Amino acid sequence: MKLFYRLIQLILVLIPFGILFYLSQQYFIPSGEFKIQHSVHDTSAYIDSLAPPDRVEQPIKINNEWSQAIIADPVFFFLHPHRAFLKLSFEIWFQNETVPIVEFGGRVRTNPEGYDLRPLQNLLIDKLSWKRISQNNLTLLQKKTSYDSIDDFLANPPKRESVAVYKADYPVSMRLSDYRSSQTLQTIAVSLRGGHEMKTYIKDETLSFEFEYMDMNRDEGSDPVVAIVFDEKGKPVADARAEDDGDLKRDAVPSPMKKLILSVPGLSEGVYKIVLNASRDIFFRKINTMQNKLVFLNMVYIGDEIGYRETTKTTSFWTASQRLQMQTRHAEGVQDVKINNKVSSVSQPYEMFTFQADSGIKMVEIPKGDIEVFIDSPIAFATSQYFSPDPIAIRPYTEIENSGIEYIFTTYVSPRKEGEWLVQTLEFDSEQLILEKDSWKFTFSTPLIEALGGKVIVKEINMKWMK
Repeated sequence: MKLFYRLIQLILVLIPFGILFYLSQQYFIPSGEFKIQHSVHDTSAYIDSLAPPDRVEQPIKINNEWSQAIIADPVFFFLHPHRAFLKLSFEIWFQNETVPIVEFGGRVRTNPEGYDLRPLQNLLIDKLSWKRISQNNLTLLQKKTSYDSIDDFLANPPKRESVAVYKADYPVSMRLSDYRSSQTLQTIAVSLRGGHEMKTYIKDETLSFEFEYMDMNRDEGSDPVVAIVFDEKGKPVADARAEDDGDLKRDAVPSPMKKLILSVPGLSEGVYKIVLNASRDIFFRKINTMQNKLVFLNMVYIGDEIGYRETTKTTSFWTASQRLQMQTRHAEGVQDVKINNKVSSVSQPYEMFTFQADSGIKMVEIPKGDIEVFIDSPIAFATSQYFSPDPIAIRPYTEIENSGIEYIFTTYVSPRKEGEWLVQTLEFDSEQLILEKDSWKFTFSTPLIEALGGKVIVKEINMKWMK
């Protein structure tokens, strides 16, 4: 009996040391990897449930396995790291038979939110019976076999309009054989709110832009403006910066007109990307440039003109996009827009409206401003400025077989099969992610899921967090 009590005492003494040892292992992670096995039915201190609730079904158990269906887009969750990590590796078990493109990624930008999205599955590519050639993490798909290697393809590329890309940079430079530099200053008198991305073409000329803008001071905090120039390889080659106007208050008192001047001489011929980094407090009122070609990428935010003009001015632009999405955040922004003179209505705030358009370059008219426009082809604010610097990008609604696409250039790797499940492994660099309130935010992107009545079934989100 005395031995038994001594044993109990020893156990009681060792328990705190055991707990301390376990906690130190969890924090210091001698192996360098912190592993989390997570079923969608589990409760965890490190990963939240999928949200919001109206975009997912309740987890169900079938054949002793828990799973949960995503039924609307997007769905997100938060991760809660207990210490610093350098890399995050995910192993996601899922099923999908309907949604053309399913992507997953972490938040890398706020105001507005932006995500580094990686492919879980691209059904459009997976269903193709085209010949595939893979080399150095790149894959070339050919409708008809014309090349024996990716090196041959890049050395002797086909017509640019026959090439589509998905999650890859196309390394074949674009050249406009009949391009001539301009001797005339061009002014784009359009109100653009917040950050934008654009591309221009340079040959025997100075890259020259003057951005006229106002700080509307509708939000608290500093609002610097930064313009960064990238070459065709994605390398930054120049930048310009302007500091805040000095008013950090949320007083809605507009600043006087300010200017950011970007001038880069001596650039070799080619396409250059300009990234304008600015908060939503910044309204660009004019862009003055000597460049002949200038297009905006992915989206434009046509700002309101309160504090600038008494009456709004119709904004017109040109695009080859066959799918346009628009939304306004205010009741005052509700309006009828024209796409090739066809009237389409943005009939209420905080709802994304999708409009289909004919092929070819078309004019779009926005009568009142205060509207965000998302497109899959470049936008130009003058027909003479329009050019298409990039190959076709594969979107969830791309009809590959009927679009003139003959080649696909991609880094996409199809998920592996494990019984009835698909498994995709993805890795992220934590330094690129936004850590807010000690949490990372991740999302499942499933465009068209509601329109197609589809579901993406998620079983497990397993992770390795690496020091």
